[in-house]
Amino acid sequence: MALPKLNELPSYDLIIPSTGKSVSYRPFLVKEQKVLLIALESQDEKQILKAVVDTISSCIQDPIKIESLSTFDIEYIFTQLRSKSAGEKTTVNLKCLECDEYTEVSIDLDEIKIEVDKSKQLIPLTDEYIIKMKYPQYAGLLLPTENESIETMTDALFEMIIMCLDELRTEEEIIRFSDESREEIENFLEGLTPPQLDLVMKFIRDLPKLEHEVEFECEACTHKNSITLRGLQDFF
Repeated sequence: MALPKLNELPSYDLIIPSTGKSVSYRPFLVKEQKVLLIALESQDEKQILKAVVDTISSCIQDPIKIESLSTFDIEYIFTQLRSKSAGEKTTVNLKCLECDEYTEVSIDLDEIKIEVDKSKQLIPLTDEYIIKMKYPQYAGLLLPTENESIETMTDALFEMIIMCLDELRTEEEIIRFSDESREEIENFLEGLTPPQLDLVMKFIRDLPKLEHEVEFECEACTHKNSITLRGLQDFF
């Protein structure tokens, strides 16, 4: 006799931050949670990211290109999955800014929001040229980079910039960076003035993030702390 399925899974809706599109999803099950736990135990960043993406792919019930989602889309969707699967609150240990002792703090995942200002994607470089940026995709972080020798923060920053370049626009034409060679793109970036590059770097610095400000009183010294959590690892 076959064992019965014990649970009828509910369906929930969420809005994808980068697109504003509504999608339905179900809570994750033990089979998905097991994969997540194994990935966390490995402490391998790419394995953890892949497990998160695979879990989202299994739980989203509408047709969607997971690989096209931005980094902050993936983080936000996972917090919503976690909220409906294992409870709306998660507990984290936060260090006091005064005495360095830790206090256990409860976070309401449903309160976490991501603000997306799409106007920041268009950057005027000159009177003639406007560059359109795109949000970095999680899929790009799971794949080996074309540049195999990322050794400095500068290298990493340029890789992120290249990942986010979308179009170069004038009144007459649109040049898609995806149609250009790596060499052409690198030559284009190296031909910018420092102030122009600063405008592009500001887009990278100001990318939407999964973040939430937490206020708590230290259990050891009663100091009132205000700390901003950023990224999935801060929340779980």
